[in-house]
Amino acid sequence: MSFSLVFLVPICFAAIHLLEFTGIMARLSGIRAKSHMLGYSIQQAVYVGTRLFIVALLPMLGLIVDTRIDAKQYMVMAISALAGAAILSLSAYILHGYFVGYYDSVILKYKKSGNFATSFFSTAKGQDRSSVSIIERINLILSNTEGRRILIQSAIVFAIYGTGIFISFYFALLNFEYRASISQLSGVVNSIGTVLLTFFIEPRISRGIDAEREDAEDLIHALLIGRLFGVAVLGQVILMLAFVIG
Repeated sequence: MSFSLVFLVPICFAAIHLLEFTGIMARLSGIRAKSHMLGYSIQQAVYVGTRLFIVALLPMLGLIVDTRIDAKQYMVMAISALAGAAILSLSAYILHGYFVGYYDSVILKYKKSGNFATSFFSTAKGQDRSSVSIIERINLILSNTEGRRILIQSAIVFAIYGTGIFISFYFALLNFEYRASISQLSGVVNSIGTVLLTFFIEPRISRGIDAEREDAEDLIHALLIGRLFGVAVLGQVILMLAFVIG
């Protein structure tokens, strides 16, 4: 049982990050269609889909700990989960023009039909709407003080968000008698990441969108790239440090 879960956990974790990552792109469509709140609503709708995977992920990790999986096997599982999330997120960012094009169509259909579910699930594959290359976008972000700040903060927040659950359950595995109490720390760590995102990053992006600033799209891209770096690089470093300490 625990052997099969070792494969299911990375898949489930990567799916969560892929959905959340692509959901953020709906904000770009909202800017282009001048429907900021609708773009945000679509993002939240996509986030709802992640709950199915989150509900499955936590019990699976709990069962893995209860079966006293080998610590090295747990490490491989956690590293693979972050790697899978990074690969899918990178692929999504490379193809972000198609996702933005899809959400553009959702917004257009919803404005005509007024039926959100139909607009969301009946929309055909989006066309590539990207107008700036990835390298150019990164240069724009790095030349923007606020963009750089969002990128760094996003990397830190999502590194915490991406590793907190695995580190908590890892120490629960090492301290088996107190596993129930220690595993609850995953919620505390993720709450810290959520608070930082809610109070420091999202308000800056929303302010830029509401003011219809020219760099509003760059700020969202900074969030995406920062998240990708946080999961792919910084998150792996944090995991390694936690495993060494443990």
